[in-house]
Amino acid sequence: MVLVPVAIGLILGFLLFSFIYILTKRSEKRYFASLITALVGIFTIVSSILLIGGFEGMGFGIIGIGFVVIAIVGIFVFLFKPVNPQNAQPLSASDKRNLIVIPIVFVIVIVFTLFIS
Repeated sequence: MVLVPVAIGLILGFLLFSFIYILTKRSEKRYFASLITALVGIFTIVSSILLIGGFEGMGFGIIGIGFVVIAIVGIFVFLFKPVNPQNAQPLSASDKRNLIVIPIVFVIVIVFTLFIS
């Protein structure tokens, strides 16, 4: 049963990471995707301990761990992917579509999480 919050955390972390990565795709600061995802995960873990507490907070802490795992994986991906700002191209049609779809899916997953808990 612990796999459900882990999966939800991984899905939400991946959605947040993807959204921020698309936003920073044209710049040299692609590490912002990992940084912001990690900060959201750490904030979720700390708030689950300090603000919520108990068994309810433990579930949100596990969701925060999913965010941190995605951020760490993203850091390792960017270690081996060079950034070439001279080849920066405008956002493609699929990127623009994803900038609209990803926040909608993010909200749907959060609503689903609140519904099942």
